[in-house]
Amino acid sequence: MSTSRPEPALVRVRDHLANELAGLRPARFLIAYSGGLDSTVLLHAAAHLRRELAPLCAVHIDHGLQAASASWTAHCQACCEALGVDFISRTVQVDLGGGEGLEAAARRARYGAFAELLRAGDCLLTAHHLDDQAETVLLQLLRGCGPHGLAAMAPIDDFASGLHARPLLAVERDALLDYAHAARLSWIDDPSNSDTRLRRNYLRHDILPRLRRYWPAASRTLARSARHAAAAAALLDERAAEDLTRLQGPQPDMLSVSGIASLSRARADNALRHWLHGLTLPLPGTAQLERIHTEVLPARVDAMPLLAWPGGEIRRYRDWLHAMAPLDPADSRLVLRWEDLRQTLALPGGATLTAQRVRGAGLRADLAPLIVRFRQGGEQCRPASRGHAYPLKQLLQEAGVPPWLRGHVPLIYGVEASDGIPDPAAGPLAVAGLCIAEGCRADTSAEGWQLIWTRGGRSMEIS
Repeated sequence: MSTSRPEPALVRVRDHLANELAGLRPARFLIAYSGGLDSTVLLHAAAHLRRELAPLCAVHIDHGLQAASASWTAHCQACCEALGVDFISRTVQVDLGGGEGLEAAARRARYGAFAELLRAGDCLLTAHHLDDQAETVLLQLLRGCGPHGLAAMAPIDDFASGLHARPLLAVERDALLDYAHAARLSWIDDPSNSDTRLRRNYLRHDILPRLRRYWPAASRTLARSARHAAAAAALLDERAAEDLTRLQGPQPDMLSVSGIASLSRARADNALRHWLHGLTLPLPGTAQLERIHTEVLPARVDAMPLLAWPGGEIRRYRDWLHAMAPLDPADSRLVLRWEDLRQTLALPGGATLTAQRVRGAGLRADLAPLIVRFRQGGEQCRPASRGHAYPLKQLLQEAGVPPWLRGHVPLIYGVEASDGIPDPAAGPLAVAGLCIAEGCRADTSAEGWQLIWTRGGRSMEIS
């Protein structure tokens, strides 16, 4: 008795998928399933390998951009039921107000939904293939990207609380089409994929076919260039990491001015980009990097220059560069009442104050509840063990607090005044990240509150 063998098109894709996923042992594979050709093949091939893989779940995202999107969801659910694969659907709102274009806005909404669904130990699978990679390389080249951009899509990345794998990245779309025909699959044709007003579609339907007339292996050679760029980018990252171990200051968002200035221009730019990327700040363009070298680094020590770009800024104070998200003006009129120190107190600009109960340290427990406000000018503070009061401005200067941050430093007061608003001239009980006032620190046998100010990813204890 003979048994029929799967067609070669099915075997090739399934074997490739099995090899790509063999080293992964996630808790669960979430398959990004649009219902189109590519994701339909990925879902079908993965379902036939389910005994070798982790549990599967298909996730369909409805962007609400097409009148037929509800029927697409129903189609995807039916296909998953036929394959015995768990199915999740989510509807997202695509925000077009950011000026990034429809494709980018839809992608951001889609991946935001994937991130919410991904649990620790999960792996998201997307059906990006070789021709997608070639298109991405061309797009990045036309944007003027360097090695990191030209590396295009990686086979596997960290994503949210898990991983994001692209196991079909070395498979041409024609091979996926052959698989779909051999398996007699049905899929959705999204009409927006034919809209050549969208840049990727223009490359896909117009430019790449022309390139292939002269260079039939264009997609493969472009993908090979992406691998070379990825290797170069990895070497640049290694060198930048070595440089940053010598250049970074006492906090991750500080970088030595003299250290950066001592490097060659190319090496300095590489270190700056790596530093900003590690702080999750948007990277500045070529013009902004040029201004760092011509305006910020050579500025007088007391000049405090500022260079801003969308989503980020660099300031200089003494011999340090400071990088941060754009800083809102401080509000000296703001008064916050902190009744329950067991609850985190939210501060402007995403900063927080938290308190931990300790013994023999921290702010005296009997001084709670507290009032938090910010500099108005003229404050005095008598730090414990310093003997007498000092102008707060002097204490902040001695501690190296940059001028632009001084108005954002929380000042901790007790609730003495009948209206709950303290007199700044009376002096704070504590200054966040700096000191506790004389007579306000818990005795060695008494209970206290260890106060922690967190801002921009750095946490500073008040002691």
